[in-house]
Amino acid sequence: MIENVLCEVHGSKEMSFTCIHIAMAIDSKEKSGFFYSEAEEDLPQIAWCNACEQWLLDNGEEWNDAFETQADFKMLCADCFDEAKKMQLETVTT
Repeated sequence: MIENVLCEVHGSKEMSFTCIHIAMAIDSKEKSGFFYSEAEEDLPQIAWCNACEQWLLDNGEEWNDAFETQADFKMLCADCFDEAKKMQLETVTT
């Protein structure tokens, strides 16, 4: 079972994680890209940005301590995660 976190905006929700770059982009609305793991029964969703994806590609695609240091994952509630995903994947129309 995925643990719940208490979010100031959404209340008690399931936890998820994003890299620091996505977490910081939530407030600034900057596009940083959005790569993510599919939800699994007992594991929270995890997302990382374009820069973190490039780091993985440049370093043998190995998820290790160095990658986790680079990504500096931050905990979000599931609703904040979904909002970040929507914002990052939203296409710009002019």
